[in-house]
Amino acid sequence: MNYDISHKRNLHRFDPVAYLVIEKFRLSPLTFGLLAAVTATVVYLFTAWITDTLWSKQGQMGLLRDWIPWLLGLFINPVTLGYYLWSFQAIDKVIQELETSDVLETDQSEIDQFVINLYSKKWRKLSALASAIFFSTIVFITRPRLENSWTSSSLLATLTITIATFAVVYMGSMLVLNLITNIWIFYRIFGKKNLDINPLHPDRCGGLRCLSDYSLQTAYLVGVLGILIGVIEYQVITQGIEKELWFVHLVIPLYILLSMGCFFGPLLAAHSGMKRAKEESLHKIARQFRAEYSGIYTSLAEETEAFKKKSEKIQQLRALYTMTDELPVWPFDVKTFRRYLLTVPTPLIGSLIGIVQKLLINLLKQQGIKLG
Repeated sequence: MNYDISHKRNLHRFDPVAYLVIEKFRLSPLTFGLLAAVTATVVYLFTAWITDTLWSKQGQMGLLRDWIPWLLGLFINPVTLGYYLWSFQAIDKVIQELETSDVLETDQSEIDQFVINLYSKKWRKLSALASAIFFSTIVFITRPRLENSWTSSSLLATLTITIATFAVVYMGSMLVLNLITNIWIFYRIFGKKNLDINPLHPDRCGGLRCLSDYSLQTAYLVGVLGILIGVIEYQVITQGIEKELWFVHLVIPLYILLSMGCFFGPLLAAHSGMKRAKEESLHKIARQFRAEYSGIYTSLAEETEAFKKKSEKIQQLRALYTMTDELPVWPFDVKTFRRYLLTVPTPLIGSLIGIVQKLLINLLKQQGIKLG
């Protein structure tokens, strides 16, 4: 079947923000992220300037001494927004590579209909909007209770961070929905299809490197989200409000489940097909080997040359079986999996730093050492 490689589904058109950024402003994920970082810098500095909170005062943390808004504004939020745009484009790229690969046969029109039907659901935008309203409301209510934070130094600073939270949570929620939707799309594409896995493919993934690359990108995103969770944990622990906001800790197990789903979801879609293809190939070789092995006894009385040829064929079948047995059943390699494992514990880093800092402060106070 001939595929139109230039065919693009333009899934971003089903989200108003993504459509505006990509179609109207012509921004790439990288450019959008950098623009978000620059915007955050300008807005933060302007807000702190007009509220006279650039520098710390008695009982008030200044912007230039509070590292958390800068971490969020210059790193975590821009990465999230860049991935938000990436999620619309990445799935289309993977689908195109699958359509043009020799691993499985696909129906482009059927895939188009299914993908567009999923991305055009109105509840996706409503869910993202509801999440943005919910979390920005929590930030607005709880932010003034945080001590030693620039975001609670003035009403305008609180409003600024609340608006930023609304925008980031909306796009972040849409990003999560896209990742979940993409997993469902992969399951639909692979289904119960017979895969033609190449055991000697240079990508070491049987020809499905595109899935491995996609999962690795989501692993990097998970690491960034983990850093954000770690920052929240750090704030809650160091401010001594972990008992009042105990429910914040529930985000960590949810994060782990989400990270596993985002990373293994696309890979599991192909795993069953790869495993089935390997087992079927092994069964074919085993049946042929059994037939040849049973027939070799009848050639014992034959000429030496005939017996030698059948023996060589049996050896070749054994070698083929060994090579086939090494076929990958997961579309990723050890290097990819190792990188994923490095991203999982990121939320715990903020928690551990907060706990250690709090213990050290308490220990110094017990020793009569005053902290400035």
